[in-house]
Amino acid sequence: MATHHNPRAQPPTDTPPPDTPPLPRADLAVAAAAVILAAVALVASSVQQGFAPLITLTLAPPAIAPTGGGMIIVVTPTPVVLPGIRMGAAIATLLLFVAAMRLLLLVPAVRRRHATDAAADRHTWRWIEYSQLAGVGTFLVAQLNGITEVTSLVPIYALGAAGALFLIVHDHRATTGRFGGPAFALGSAVAIVPWGVIAFAQITTLIAGVEVAASVRVVTLLALVASASVWVVTGWRARRDPERTDGCRTDALLGAVLPLAPAGLVLSTLWVG
Repeated sequence: MATHHNPRAQPPTDTPPPDTPPLPRADLAVAAAAVILAAVALVASSVQQGFAPLITLTLAPPAIAPTGGGMIIVVTPTPVVLPGIRMGAAIATLLLFVAAMRLLLLVPAVRRRHATDAAADRHTWRWIEYSQLAGVGTFLVAQLNGITEVTSLVPIYALGAAGALFLIVHDHRATTGRFGGPAFALGSAVAIVPWGVIAFAQITTLIAGVEVAASVRVVTLLALVASASVWVVTGWRARRDPERTDGCRTDALLGAVLPLAPAGLVLSTLWVG
């Protein structure tokens, strides 16, 4: 019996099209770790009080400032103690955002665009993620250090997020062999402002003689180092690869260091002494 072969028939295959990058296993591992840490933050904050702002820093209005000029800083105990679960929930939400950004790379179209950008040494997807990690991260650290007024917290979030977005401009610097110094310098200058405000709050507590838990200072330093590591890696890679031929390696390094800050904040739900 003669058989007819249909040239249009194709055998079933589970392999992706040639132009679709492989699944980002490193990003999936980060997503899994972020979900686990989010669960840890929620559970830990539900069984203990967690951090709460010990003081509120307020710049006194001119009407009650010293007669000789200048301004005074009023340091008062925080009248409303925020339950630890709120801080734990905020940290968990930040970690779940990390997981969501990584899981979105499972979408073939998103993965192709991300891979194309990474090969061209452009990391827009990473900077969108980092902008929220930096903004919300400094927002939470500021609260740990007694900055509780919305008029201070909103600019802290905005500056933290905006500084990270300057790195998108840095990625679009002209051709190769250029460091993109102006965008990098301006972005880092904006991003450091919230940390300067937080440092001012810590110095004020020392001057006022208010005892702050060592864990608050440790978590603050860990978050600062983790956030700064993103800028260090970006600047180092720009110097190391001026011709921008190894953007995928830069993207992999950024994918590893971005979640360090929210991971460090989980410590605030575990160590409260």
